[in-house]
Amino acid sequence: MPYTKSDARPRIYYEIEGNGPALVFIHPPGMGHVTFRGQKEGLKPHFTVIMVDLRGNGRSETGDEPLTMPVIAEDIVHVLNDCNVEQAYVCGYSNGGSIVQEMAISFPDRVKGIILIGAFPEVNSFLLKNEFRLGIWATDKKLMNLIANVLAIAHEKETEERKELSAYVKKTSPVVLEKYYQIGLDYQATQRLEKIKCPVLLVYGQHDDYVHHYRHLFQKYVSWPVSAILVGNVAHQIPTKKVAAFNQIVKTFVKDNEKQPSPV
Repeated sequence: MPYTKSDARPRIYYEIEGNGPALVFIHPPGMGHVTFRGQKEGLKPHFTVIMVDLRGNGRSETGDEPLTMPVIAEDIVHVLNDCNVEQAYVCGYSNGGSIVQEMAISFPDRVKGIILIGAFPEVNSFLLKNEFRLGIWATDKKLMNLIANVLAIAHEKETEERKELSAYVKKTSPVVLEKYYQIGLDYQATQRLEKIKCPVLLVYGQHDDYVHHYRHLFQKYVSWPVSAILVGNVAHQIPTKKVAAFNQIVKTFVKDNEKQPSPV
């Protein structure tokens, strides 16, 4: 069970398996690295798969400094350093995608490409704003059992996997989770997307239509290639509900980009 090693920063828990190009997975607030169990098993024969518990989530320490997107993005860079990985493809799910955007903007030399699942560069729609506000309200009321069960039922079909995800969500304190929801609601990357210097893959569920419009912002502001894939018969929960299809999408994206010559 490796942790990053630093006297100045909280220890960040991660798991690393496989060989080949490095592929890092960033979970939404509270859900932890277990969100990507299907990706680890399916992709480790092809890639070095790194799954992280964000600071204050799962087994990772919280630290004392204020929680911000740049601080969280820097934590991921420390994980890469600990793994002796110079560059990686970074995949973020939902609000985890905001962390990936921040990492690509702030640390472009460490990122070879990004994969964003159900992601958004800002929260500008009524439904998404209310989803964040509901999370903030629930954490303020310390309703962690409710949050954990809702997330587990939405993502997993099997009883044991639901129990595992629910238990993992409960490892995050409501105070920390509320901060994650708040910075996610406030995050603004749209005007800085031009700083992303790597290929971008957008993945949305067919029935996750209230975030589909965000792809236009990425396509407008990112100057590097942006491609978008719509996964059929699923809403937001692509990593757990469409494991095989999503793994194939990831595999194709990484392998296609590995064939491309490095930009001068």
